[in-house]
Amino acid sequence: MKNAAWFRVTTIMIVLFVTCTACGNPSEQSNGTNSARKVGQEHQDRFIAHSQPELIQYDKNQLVNESDVIVSGIVLSQEVQKDFEGLPATDTWIQVQTVYKGTSAETVEIRADGGEMEDVIHIVDVPTPLQFSIGEKVMVFLSHNKGSRPDQEDFGYYVVGQAQGKFNIDALSESLIQNDTGTHRFDLQNFQQEIDQIEAYNKKHNTPRTTLPEGQESRI
Repeated sequence: MKNAAWFRVTTIMIVLFVTCTACGNPSEQSNGTNSARKVGQEHQDRFIAHSQPELIQYDKNQLVNESDVIVSGIVLSQEVQKDFEGLPATDTWIQVQTVYKGTSAETVEIRADGGEMEDVIHIVDVPTPLQFSIGEKVMVFLSHNKGSRPDQEDFGYYVVGQAQGKFNIDALSESLIQNDTGTHRFDLQNFQQEIDQIEAYNKKHNTPRTTLPEGQESRI
């Protein structure tokens, strides 16, 4: 089973072998299959895997509490490789500029489900998938909890709440940064102060984390 340190997941895997006959006439396809049909037409000899995670919606306190590390930096590179279930996952390397919580190396490696390889395409069916672009400046809330998955040494972190925990700093508006889901904003000028205040609140109120202890199955 796949593990994710930031959300509970009900995964539905639909693997299709796409051929010309499976693609059919575009006019016969429903709107719900347009995306898969387009990929199939362009890549007729690849499997397509769909996964549908059920994400926990975090408030700001929970987002900070679930994070082992919070950093800002520049996206350096990306690589798609197969995870332990044989499905593509995208690893992203970020050059760290500022550390706001925890400790971090000069670069961090982040894994997100989904990606394209020569023999298989993995599509994550969520309203706002977690995506990075080379050269993008970001703020990321990271979790090191990978449960007991056998490939946990292959990468460094997950992003807490997927797109909930990723903020694009390039899209600044009066120093405010907003996450990719549009659910949370931070004032970049007072970011460290707000993180410290949230940390103090969580400590005072003994706010529990939703992750399971390391070594146990985690669907969070």
